[in-house]
Amino acid sequence: MSETIARQQILPLQWRDERSLENFDPGDLPGNVLALQALRDLLQQRRHTALYLWGETGSGKSHLLWAACDALRKQERWALLLTPQTPASAWPDVNDLLAQQPGGLLAVDDAQQLADWQQDWLFGLYNAARTAELAFLACGNAAPAALLLRADLRTRLGWGLALRLTAPDDAVRERVLQRLAHERGYSLSPELLHYMLTHLSRDLSRLAVLMAALDRYALSARRPATVPLLKSLLAEQPQLARTTPESICG
Repeated sequence: MSETIARQQILPLQWRDERSLENFDPGDLPGNVLALQALRDLLQQRRHTALYLWGETGSGKSHLLWAACDALRKQERWALLLTPQTPASAWPDVNDLLAQQPGGLLAVDDAQQLADWQQDWLFGLYNAARTAELAFLACGNAAPAALLLRADLRTRLGWGLALRLTAPDDAVRERVLQRLAHERGYSLSPELLHYMLTHLSRDLSRLAVLMAALDRYALSARRPATVPLLKSLLAEQPQLARTTPESICG
């Protein structure tokens, strides 16, 4: 029992609470609007339903998975998010899922990166989630049929809705960056915003990490956020320019 509890605590301990369904901006992209509504519908169910989201890096897949788990956690419903980086000791067994109340959620990020042992394990967990009336949510970089996974797992991932997300355009990226700045008590100048949109990653998750670091850097330097200050930060911490989406803070 103690091991089960420890597994279930992994998600809250790693939580980044700035990701929510409310601050996911689908823009005017019909596919993104549809995916967000499908996810909201899934979370309202108290029975087994499945949803698979796919798209390129930066399209918001991980944001939605984290946000979905957070939404259920706040309702005191069971939710667990697994990634290819989750150690074997933290993966639940079938009985862990069967012991949960209906209406919980099993989520899997970056399905295309799952190792062979993780694919074998997930196949059993998916079947257990169906039996226990738990929702299943997963994402990857391609449609289920195109994933280089074991055939029966690809089939399982395609049993529910499979919807494609599109990376945000510049209008959405601008709104999100300004929102992140406003939440920290300031606005991005036109010069700084233009620089971020034209010289840095188009992946909003990476830009969100950079924004958090820039805010801390500006506070410690007691200077406003400007292009020269951002360049100074990147000179001192070049790893920020290659931050992975898993490090997202917002």
